[in-house]
Amino acid sequence: MTDGEVLPYIQKRCLGFEPTGPPERLPGGNLNVVWRVPGAERSLIVKYAPPYIAADPDTPLDPSRLLIEARCLKALSPNGGLAHTTESTVRAPHPVDVNEEGPVLVTEDIGEVPSLGEWLRAAGEQSRAADAAAQGRRLGRFIGRLHATTCNDDRYAETFDNRSMQETRLAVQYRGVTEMLRTSGVEDAEALGPRAEALGEKLLEPGRCLTMGDLWPPSVLVEEEGPNLSRLRLIDWELAHYGRPLQDVAHWCAHLWMQQHRAPSDPVAEAVTAHRTAFLATYSDALGDAEAALWTDAERRDAAVHFGAEILVRAVGPFQEGYVYAGLEADHPAVQEAVTTAAAHLRFPRDADTSLPRLGR
Repeated sequence: MTDGEVLPYIQKRCLGFEPTGPPERLPGGNLNVVWRVPGAERSLIVKYAPPYIAADPDTPLDPSRLLIEARCLKALSPNGGLAHTTESTVRAPHPVDVNEEGPVLVTEDIGEVPSLGEWLRAAGEQSRAADAAAQGRRLGRFIGRLHATTCNDDRYAETFDNRSMQETRLAVQYRGVTEMLRTSGVEDAEALGPRAEALGEKLLEPGRCLTMGDLWPPSVLVEEEGPNLSRLRLIDWELAHYGRPLQDVAHWCAHLWMQQHRAPSDPVAEAVTAHRTAFLATYSDALGDAEAALWTDAERRDAAVHFGAEILVRAVGPFQEGYVYAGLEADHPAVQEAVTTAAAHLRFPRDADTSLPRLGR
């Protein structure tokens, strides 16, 4: 799909929608091509999945990823089977139309609102710890409900089998850990890398619950509606998979660690800490009886390995650009600290409680 094809497509597929201007291609997308189409009563988001990574056309990528996202949005919509996991303060965008032949997905437009990372950093020298903790509770409750509701349920396992994206993550991220560590000067890189690759291989196996799969700050939008009133909107579900809870929890904790590490001020760092503490506590509560099945000792160890692998791929790997370590050389003190932390989690996953507190009520 090209820029010129978007408007005719919308007019054909979304009858009754009145566009008020040309589509605007949105920046920041890596996997897909995304446009905003303004309308008389509402605007729409159009997402097209090419058979490659949109930001890297030389890298093939299964376009069926967008159909996984469409199924997630349908299940989480007001009449969907997972609607009860959402609430007015935290939900996914509502789907409008899906074309499996494109594939092309049309959703409601959340609007030009900040991501959680941008929202935290906008606080500057003003404390946002209380508001950040409230956001942590909302997000933790939602992710916990999502995991608990779908725990060991074959219906979701079949519908949300996203193995192709898991294979891509194995190839791009986990198998690259040895080289990332080696080029960063980590002496035991050859011993640590295979631990990440082994986790990636395990994550190809049938999972235990539905995971959002891409839980990082740019996927969590903050819609403010006045003082002390804000809502979270979770976008970009194409990496969702019936997988392991660590793929959401360890992923989110890794990004919170990076956000805190590169926080521009003490109040921002304090807000990140408050969010993380509240997220983990509320997530644990929301799991209820499913916690014993989902968070075994083995899961905690694997969570630490993923925690380290995610920091590496953002600090010295292929996803450094556009994030908190963008533009920093490998010998920069902040990058070195990130690598040291990542390596420690890979080296001693049993001792990772300082960054990944043990769940348990």
